[in-house]
Amino acid sequence: MLASCQSAQPTFSKRGETYKSAREIAEEKRQARKQARMAARNGGKGKKVASKDRTSRTKVPNARRLDENVATVIHTARSYTGTPYRWGGTTRVGMDCSGLLCTSFQSINVTLPRTSEEQSRYGKPVKVKELKEGDLVFFGANKYSREITHVGMVTEVINDNEIKFIHASTSLGVIENNLISDYWQKIFIKAVRPFEE
Repeated sequence: MLASCQSAQPTFSKRGETYKSAREIAEEKRQARKQARMAARNGGKGKKVASKDRTSRTKVPNARRLDENVATVIHTARSYTGTPYRWGGTTRVGMDCSGLLCTSFQSINVTLPRTSEEQSRYGKPVKVKELKEGDLVFFGANKYSREITHVGMVTEVINDNEIKFIHASTSLGVIENNLISDYWQKIFIKAVRPFEE
C-alpha cells in the first residue's frame, strides 16, 4: 500500500479542469492566507481588500515569487539528502522518489500526485536543452522501457554537459546526480515543467 502525500482534497489539476501550475496554486494559497490575515487584523470589519484583477495576479505571479517557490522546493528536497530509500516512504526514516517530490512540493502548499507516472502528467513537456531548476525528469527501468518508473527534480543547470537533479536512489537514498551522464541518458523518458512562467 502506498503512503499518501495527498490530503483528502488534492490541489492538483483534475481532468476537465483548467491546468494550474504548482506556482499558480501556491500563489493562490498565499493570497488566500494574506486575505485571511488582513481580515483578522481588521477584526472582520472596515476596509476589505480590493479584489481588482485578483485572477490575473494569480494566473501570472511575478518572476521573483516564482523563483522563491522553486528555491523553496529545491531547498526542501536537498534537506533530505542522505535519507535512505524506502518504497512508499515520505519521511526522513525513508523515502521513495515520488515521495521526495510530494514532500518537497508540500513546502509551498502544493499537493503532487503520488506516483512518478502520475507526476509525469503534472506540467508541460520540456526538452532537455530547455531544462531549468524545478523541472521534473522521468526515467524507465532500462533503455528499452517507455514505462515511467522513476522521477527526480532538476536542482541546478550548470552547462550543456551538467544538469544536476535530486532523486531517491534505491541503493544510495536521496542524492543528486548528473542527468547528462550516460547511465541517466539511456533511461531518460521525458521532462515536465510544473512551474509555469
